[in-house]
Amino acid sequence: MSTIRKRISANSNSRSEKALFDTAACLNDEWDIWMNPRLKFEDRKNSQSIDHEVDCILYHKKYGMLLIECKDGQISTEEAQGTENGFIWKQGGRIMDRSPIQQIEQSIHPLHDHFSEMFPKEGGLTYYKVRVQWAVCFADMENMGKIGSNAIQPKRIILKQDLKSYNTLERKVKKILETKEESHGGKPFPNEVLSDEDYNRLTSFLGCFDEPTWPELWEMESNARLQPTAFQEMLMESITRNPRIQIEGVAGSGKSLLVLWETRRLIAEGKRVAVLCFNDLLAEQLQKNFKKEGLDDSQVVAASFHKLACKYVRNAKIEGVPRHEPEDPAAKTDYYKAVVASFPAAIKALREKKKKQFFDAIVIDEGQDFENGWLDTALQLLKDPEKGIVRFFYDRNQTIFKNRNVLGNKTIGALPVMVLKRGYRCTKKILDWVYDTTDIRIPCYDDTPTGRPVDVRMYENPEDQVELLRKEIRRLQKKGVGPENILVVSLRSRANSGLANLDDDEFHWSDISDSLNGTAINIVSVYRYKGLDKQVVILTDLEPSKNGPGFPHSNAHLIMVGATRAKEHLIVFKQRHKI
Repeated sequence: MSTIRKRISANSNSRSEKALFDTAACLNDEWDIWMNPRLKFEDRKNSQSIDHEVDCILYHKKYGMLLIECKDGQISTEEAQGTENGFIWKQGGRIMDRSPIQQIEQSIHPLHDHFSEMFPKEGGLTYYKVRVQWAVCFADMENMGKIGSNAIQPKRIILKQDLKSYNTLERKVKKILETKEESHGGKPFPNEVLSDEDYNRLTSFLGCFDEPTWPELWEMESNARLQPTAFQEMLMESITRNPRIQIEGVAGSGKSLLVLWETRRLIAEGKRVAVLCFNDLLAEQLQKNFKKEGLDDSQVVAASFHKLACKYVRNAKIEGVPRHEPEDPAAKTDYYKAVVASFPAAIKALREKKKKQFFDAIVIDEGQDFENGWLDTALQLLKDPEKGIVRFFYDRNQTIFKNRNVLGNKTIGALPVMVLKRGYRCTKKILDWVYDTTDIRIPCYDDTPTGRPVDVRMYENPEDQVELLRKEIRRLQKKGVGPENILVVSLRSRANSGLANLDDDEFHWSDISDSLNGTAINIVSVYRYKGLDKQVVILTDLEPSKNGPGFPHSNAHLIMVGATRAKEHLIVFKQRHKI
């Protein structure tokens, strides 16, 4: 994202300023932004003092500086003799005291002169040139409307359509900066790339830095994720006529959001819905969402496949299976195997006795984690196993259980498929790192925030990560990032992680069947956190690849899953190769 030198005031009432800032904030980090900076300097050439506020200044070392005046409402002009350029300007039908051109254009030449004094070249005979141009932003207007083409050059106007994405804004700004000027022989004003020293002098002149916290920046960029979210919802509405369908979506494409939307829609139609996941944390989060909306078990049940199996096996009183989950980890594994094996028998036994426990629709999230046989069992939970509604969400690139037979169920495989090809959860920098490391490319939207480069921290021994982690948490705290926005994701199980013994008031290991802690920084294995996300993810225990140089990492799918849990920023703890 862009470098915000001065952000917009929280009390700003200008719609155009807010719209311009929201889009400009998504430009890459080579752009500097000042909102409402005060220009205050002596114009020695014309013996005058300059002291006035500019709505917005954008600067790029390569392209120059653009001063922007912002106006709300519908702007119009009328021809009138004896006025500036023969026009009067109106805002919402009322005559403006000064035209937008008067308010902004007056600073251009004084700034050029001032910069010639600020940036002298060696010897003092010449100077580094900074191009300064001006524009006006009418963010409420779709087109020029009643603004006369002779009143202002149309290319200097930034309209609503120019703010649809940071790409369209950047193209518009570059075009304005390259405006040919009669006063300069029909050529654009010159611009030279400043040295680091002169660049620092420029930023100090305009206001060096007004750094918001990271959560404030995330809020500023949140609009970039609204458009694809609406697009996904539109896609979901288009498949409602098909009772059974597969939805394949890349990581971060909004599958779990679509699960929520589709479940709500089915409930509104009077359907009872089962939402099944392999990941118990995802199921727990979905169930919490439904509870908050006032939905009860008679309408929807969200559960992991294994937890639902336990419930049905207990209710059916299947012999030979313990009534309660054992505490010993080894015994727990055997218990779940027995429960899953007995699940079909339990369903059969309950079908006649307790029909209320069956469903009109089954929605399966993270379906690539389900063994093929489990899906046959899940379909039996339907009141009508042959015709009941089925929604199967999956991503074949997130298949990480190497010894599990998945995505081969004949009934599910025969269903039509809708594909979600783009992700919008992660920033572009995160997706670039994922591609470079795993060779798995996840396309994104033009408006997807660029984000910060992924921070990779190297370690020698696994236990070294404890100190690394504490340092990163202190750094994040300085950026205003609290525990609620941080998650530590290990690529190993707890028993094999370098962070295995880290469990205190600040950190909490969420192990098998544990819920997430609401006050501490949670540490989870990547296997437990599929389908969920956090603003900042610290990905740990990244060991050297077993593949040779130039090949994707041998643990590519697992790394991709862990890294794409991060929405805004990713930090990676990577072990050095030992020679």
